[in-house]
Amino acid sequence: MTRQTPDQAPRGRPAGQRAGELRRLESELADLGRSVGTLAQELTPEAALDPGLRADLRARLAILADVLHRHDGIVPQLDPFAPAGHTWPEAERLLGVAAGEARPVLEELADLGLLQRELHNRVHICPQCTRCQLNFRETCTSCSSIDLGIERLVHHFACAYIGLESEYADGIELRCPKCRERLFQLGQDFERPHETYVCGDCHSLMEAPFVNGQCFACAAQFPLRDARVLDVHVYRATALTARAVELGRLTALQVVDLLFDPAAKLARLDYLVHETRREFVRLRRHGGEFSVLRLRFESGGEPFPVFQLASAEAIRDLGVRLTGALRELDLVAPVDTATLCVLLPETAAKGADDVAERLDMLLAAVAVQDAAGKPVQRSWDQRSWDAAPTDFEAVLAWVRGEN
Repeated sequence: MTRQTPDQAPRGRPAGQRAGELRRLESELADLGRSVGTLAQELTPEAALDPGLRADLRARLAILADVLHRHDGIVPQLDPFAPAGHTWPEAERLLGVAAGEARPVLEELADLGLLQRELHNRVHICPQCTRCQLNFRETCTSCSSIDLGIERLVHHFACAYIGLESEYADGIELRCPKCRERLFQLGQDFERPHETYVCGDCHSLMEAPFVNGQCFACAAQFPLRDARVLDVHVYRATALTARAVELGRLTALQVVDLLFDPAAKLARLDYLVHETRREFVRLRRHGGEFSVLRLRFESGGEPFPVFQLASAEAIRDLGVRLTGALRELDLVAPVDTATLCVLLPETAAKGADDVAERLDMLLAAVAVQDAAGKPVQRSWDQRSWDAAPTDFEAVLAWVRGEN
């Protein structure tokens, strides 16, 4: 924990009162920790589960244990008979299901944050039965016949007639069906502008026929626009995969993750807003002061989305640098892709200004650049309170970046 500077220290109140408020704050944080622990303890133990559900849980945990040892993750294999045209053999073996049927379970684990998706392939599936065994056919725009052929068009320069090459055929020669002149030289007497579709049933010509789908599994027929697209993924381990295997459960693995990003040491915005609300309640009941800093990264006067463009490693490094320069009870949270908020309990306006100056010097050393190689600018906004405001929600909206 960084040492509190004199400017940051609260003024005008006895040390005993300040110590009492710190003890109350520590007590409230301890209560929060106990509540988090209680949430985890209230989970249904495996032994109390129905035997079928217990086996299902063990199979899922076995998949997670398996992916921890796979550098390439759980990679799909092509299979023309599987519902999505792909299988995940090892996952299907562990689950005891048919080829291709592990996908719903893998997607469920990914939704829980236990697996990370990586796009591997994309397939079209039937809108009715969701299988990918499809046939796509061009059909006539006039009569819906599938009896379509492709012919070249011929344009006769002399009389301007454009027709199918079969109309011009006269043995081994070409003769215009309109003026009956014989065509000799391509480019001088005539040209072949392009090809066109010809319906064998109604003889209509068309540049772009309709495309319809036919499902081999359920025999459904549908226009191409109704075909659904299914993403096929490789599944890799996440930060929670090992934790799930260790604890033997799939949910409530680390409830503190709802409050903090442990890798980046950054709070979630909802948690920072919650703590800001608590500071207002504390001001109203006990007095004191606190401050909030808002930092926006800018390029050319516009917000620069540093948290969208930067790598996860860079964001973690930024979070560690910022929180390392603050006290243990201070909170830092991203507001959006370009903005950070810093909550400074027991900090007056002068102390907040000093903190902003110190953090700005720290960030200047990082030297973030935009796509053109120009340094990203930093804009600071600071508010301090020594009494609870009358409109809590307006202030909280400012903290959330809503005004």
